[in-house]
Amino acid sequence: MKTIATAFLVSVTAFPALAQPNDGIDAVFARYTGESVPGCAVGVEKDGKTVLERAYGMADIEERVRAQPSSIYEAGSISKQFTAAAIVLLARDGTLALSDDIRKYLPEMPDYGTPITIEHLIQHTSGLRDWGSISAMEGWPRNSRSANNDDVLAIAARQKGLNYAPGAHYSYSNTNFNLAAIIVARVSGQSFAAFTKARIFDPLGMTSTQWRERYRTLVPGRATAYAREGDTYVIDQPIEDAHGNGGLLTTVKDLLAWNAALDADRLGVGFRAAMERVGVLTDGTRIVYASGLLVDKHRGIDEVAHSGATGGYRAWLARYPAQRLSIALLCNAGDVEPVAIGHSVADHYLSGLAPMPVYKPSGKLPAGLYVSEVTGAPISIVADAEGGLRIDGKALDPVAPGRWSLSGTDFVFGRRNDLVVEANGERLRYRRVEPVEMVDPTPFAGRYCGADNPFCMVVRAAPDGGLSIATTGRPGLAAQPLKPAFTDVFTSKYATIRFVRDASGAVSGLTYGDSRAWAVEFTRTP
Repeated sequence: MKTIATAFLVSVTAFPALAQPNDGIDAVFARYTGESVPGCAVGVEKDGKTVLERAYGMADIEERVRAQPSSIYEAGSISKQFTAAAIVLLARDGTLALSDDIRKYLPEMPDYGTPITIEHLIQHTSGLRDWGSISAMEGWPRNSRSANNDDVLAIAARQKGLNYAPGAHYSYSNTNFNLAAIIVARVSGQSFAAFTKARIFDPLGMTSTQWRERYRTLVPGRATAYAREGDTYVIDQPIEDAHGNGGLLTTVKDLLAWNAALDADRLGVGFRAAMERVGVLTDGTRIVYASGLLVDKHRGIDEVAHSGATGGYRAWLARYPAQRLSIALLCNAGDVEPVAIGHSVADHYLSGLAPMPVYKPSGKLPAGLYVSEVTGAPISIVADAEGGLRIDGKALDPVAPGRWSLSGTDFVFGRRNDLVVEANGERLRYRRVEPVEMVDPTPFAGRYCGADNPFCMVVRAAPDGGLSIATTGRPGLAAQPLKPAFTDVFTSKYATIRFVRDASGAVSGLTYGDSRAWAVEFTRTP
């Protein structure tokens, strides 16, 4: 996805970092120091005391304003836990129940046969399609045009289909939290921002925290967000008014205050436990996602955390309750990997970490094309020259016989050409399929119009004998080439496209999906 609002270019050359204590933390941020690069603010509390508060790089490169620990950044999806907290507070007030059908408060939403509960929303188990994915299908990816929560509700309300039956699986969808924010406003009789200010931010002394309700609002002390383009940085500020899924403007100090309040149950006895209660799927599977929080482990240590990314902002917030450690990371550089950097900081303070697994694979590598039995999406696993495996160019770490890991997701290969992907507490089965290199484009070319959405997909034969796909939702947008994956299934840069055939074998439709909107239906038209 291309960045929007490219306002200026700067060369990426690092200046010497400001002098800091030689504790190894500076090395973690070495790439983001100097006067021509964006950077990060980081704060750490240990045993109730602030032990680290630093900033690296620039808050504003144009105006040559250095980042400060007090600089205000956007927290991305870290924001979700505050939306969930507002829901939990209302539930504890008795003004709503987590088991309530969302249609009690959102009558605009379709009846899906099985109720979607408020708890489904805040645990990402609703099955609702992500509104950003739907908008991208139309030709308007996130941050290419403005949207507010009313726009999100309108997109969600027209989706007659779900990714799956409510409660059956976990899938990350921003729609869940925008709708939760709307519910908070309708139940409380206040704006979502006013409710969270009165019930969370003000009582906890989070004086630098607010929501991005209107992206044009001036925010003194705010760091500008940047994205990397080649050897330069460009401005990549969010231009959306939708919030609750993201949009929290805050500082590392305020985030640490929030973590401390959770540890101390300052919002009421049992509040933290309610926030950390993980989801349970209809088949009894316990996932690691709770109320806007991931309750998991890092190298054997209990961890409660969440990352965030919006525009060029990156963020990470974590607590290690048994170790009495809390870490907040806020960045305005889109090429930061916040979880990796956050864990590097955490490892300086944690004790008793399990050693990183060391395993050298032997025998034939299980490279190949696999397709999910749940989502229908293929993944291509490729053997590299060093005797390892890669997905989309990213190296998998061998951790045990038949088991490889990548960013917290485990890939477990069986002896019958099968694969189980373990992520977020779920075990999803994949089967191996035979890849297809070339196809006759003729049966697939045509116009396919949305069952739930007011735009069409146009599939054309390309001059090179391949296929391309374009949306009518944004005329003039370049078509994306389609790459054959396996029988009747293609991939583009952004999605998986599966062509559907009728009883006679003729192509009658297609589904278009990504990881957050799985199989959105389009019907072939004359």
